[in-house]
Amino acid sequence: MKDSKSALVIVFSEARNDPRVRHQITWLAEDGWSVDTIGWGGLPSEEVNKHFDLLPQRAWVGTKWGSAFVYALFPLRYLFRVLTSDRIPLEARRHLRNGKYDLVVFDDFDFLPIIRDPAIFSKATIKAHVHLDIHEYRGRSKPLTTAWRYLTRRFYVWQRAMIGDRRIDSRSTVASRIADLYSRDFAIDTPAIVRNCPPYESQNPSALESGRVRLVYHGLASASRGLAEMIEAMERLDERFTLTFMLTGNEAFQKKLRTLAAPLGARVNFVPPVPMPAIAAEINKYDLEIMFFKPVTKNLEFALPNKLFEAVQGRLGLVIGRSPMMVEVVEEFDNGIVVDGWSVDSLVSSLNSLTQEEVVRLKQKSHEAALQLSAESEGKAFLKPILGSQSN
Repeated sequence: MKDSKSALVIVFSEARNDPRVRHQITWLAEDGWSVDTIGWGGLPSEEVNKHFDLLPQRAWVGTKWGSAFVYALFPLRYLFRVLTSDRIPLEARRHLRNGKYDLVVFDDFDFLPIIRDPAIFSKATIKAHVHLDIHEYRGRSKPLTTAWRYLTRRFYVWQRAMIGDRRIDSRSTVASRIADLYSRDFAIDTPAIVRNCPPYESQNPSALESGRVRLVYHGLASASRGLAEMIEAMERLDERFTLTFMLTGNEAFQKKLRTLAAPLGARVNFVPPVPMPAIAAEINKYDLEIMFFKPVTKNLEFALPNKLFEAVQGRLGLVIGRSPMMVEVVEEFDNGIVVDGWSVDSLVSSLNSLTQEEVVRLKQKSHEAALQLSAESEGKAFLKPILGSQSN
């Protein structure tokens, strides 16, 4: 490997708004890599040496009939070129082809088929270490709920099949059960686990207010996240409990939640969201974060959401359903309670049984876990399969 280590991180999103990608850039830069990036939205961070913005999609491909035409009739490799690889700027393609990079990191598998394109991955390129980071579990096929899903399925299946390609030297994902699923699907070594932890926040747990327990849920306003059930539970919880929502997205559902909560008055509050780096400090004034995700999909069944780790950095105790990945964290760090069952009755019973002393203890346990469940610690897990002994 060259004295000066050069890495390329490729992502089909706005890297600067994706904390997982931002952390990877930081971890690589701190380990001495010169990092280039490909993605949308301009320079992701000051740690990036060179950013290549994706080119716009061909206008005709984005039309209704143009999309239907290419998905239905184009050979898969050419379809990939039209939709994806042709959007990589020529300079970035040239760097790849000429073997500039010692490491190429693919964030999810959207761009992965370029490893089979000799016009981009030449004999010089394949000397690089190729790492695939899979952000969540995406199954073998999407449910055929619409004609559009039916039309695009063959391309999705072809792209996804690249996850098992022998040209990939190492892989990582967000949680152990998801790693097991990918290992099963592709008969590959189990990917390394790199959790979506935010940076360490230096703060203490807030003091409990006498006779009050302040519950909070922050994140996406989604019907599948158990938010309506939380409001229903508030109708039967002790008067000491209050619930605050800090929600993003889906304004129509947020409006519905406000209507449901109106009879409860000040016991259920809605506050504006804050920028992601400010979440841990903002939620510190609460006591317990609720994550009650019924397992209606594989990703919800095996969810290990960012908000769990943000809650730990906020020094909150955790209230979760029996989601196995979250249960692993709670059992390891003893910083939460696991509701036995997915009914509102079960949630109410679990919360009402909590004493004030137990809430204080759970917050303290999250405080003790905060350094271990931080981006600073997860960087070692990300670098290990890439660098081996060089990451030490």
